[in-house]
Amino acid sequence: MGRVLSPLEEAGKEGIYMTSSDGATRRNHPLVACVVNDYPEQVLTTGVFTGECPTCPVPRDSLGDHDGDRPGLRELDKVLEALDSFDTDPPGFLQKCAEVGIKPIVDPFWKNLPYLHIYRSITPDILHQLYQGIIKHLLAWLTEAHGAAKIDARCQRLPQNHNIRIFMKGITTLSRVTGQEHDQMCRILMGLVIDLPLPNGRSNTRLIRVVCGILDFVYLAQYPIHTDETLRLLDDSLASFHSNKDIFVDLGVCQAFNIPKLHFMQHYSTSIKLFGTTDNYNMEYMEQLHIDFAKDAYAATNHKDEFTHMTVWLERREKVL
Repeated sequence: MGRVLSPLEEAGKEGIYMTSSDGATRRNHPLVACVVNDYPEQVLTTGVFTGECPTCPVPRDSLGDHDGDRPGLRELDKVLEALDSFDTDPPGFLQKCAEVGIKPIVDPFWKNLPYLHIYRSITPDILHQLYQGIIKHLLAWLTEAHGAAKIDARCQRLPQNHNIRIFMKGITTLSRVTGQEHDQMCRILMGLVIDLPLPNGRSNTRLIRVVCGILDFVYLAQYPIHTDETLRLLDDSLASFHSNKDIFVDLGVCQAFNIPKLHFMQHYSTSIKLFGTTDNYNMEYMEQLHIDFAKDAYAATNHKDEFTHMTVWLERREKVL
């Protein structure tokens, strides 16, 4: 018996019928161009191991390296060959999957989809990779380097401003910080550390360049329009960070930079050229759905047999709307 095709594969093979605004019904063959999700879901989708890049075969102990060259993608042909060995060579299936660096998954949804290179389709994620990832790490490193008391004291001394949020109790004691709060912290971050002295009389020049490089990258990555010049500036800001990041090692703040989210910043320029600006696939726009369809729905239940209750609540809410 042959394998049952997934709905995506059925749609790509047989087509789906859709009626447009002019009243005509046409057969469509949808193609998957990009996959938008956060890092745990990227790992689950691509079958790679946690702690590795979901798009390229760079070893996990080399994720912090940056030589200016964009890393290549994983070889999809070899991955598909390993996945096909489940039917032809079951005893060797585990070994072949290990050789190509993926988990032994059986029939992933993207296996038979036309024109899809799953490792090219993984897109950047401004919210989770930059604001909830790199900026979170950067704040922790700066707090360790300067001390929480100095950082919080400077936050409290900032003058009131209608355009930015002032953290009157500081930023180091906050818990469950949201992406919007990290965004607001980025707006005052340079002012917090611009002239703070480092221990043992070290120059803070490299530290300022690191912060400037990260902030430039965060803002350039969110441009609504890109040119060759802006993409060059994007790569230059990342190179500036990597050229000066060893200041944190010298200060004893961290030992290595093998962070998948930090490594993925090298793929931003390529993804922007392929799929357009990052606002096309930024998960920040979809995070509100967690509140509308999950948190509010769960809060309306008695927290017992919640899945059924949530489903009924959402159906009734939709009918009322």
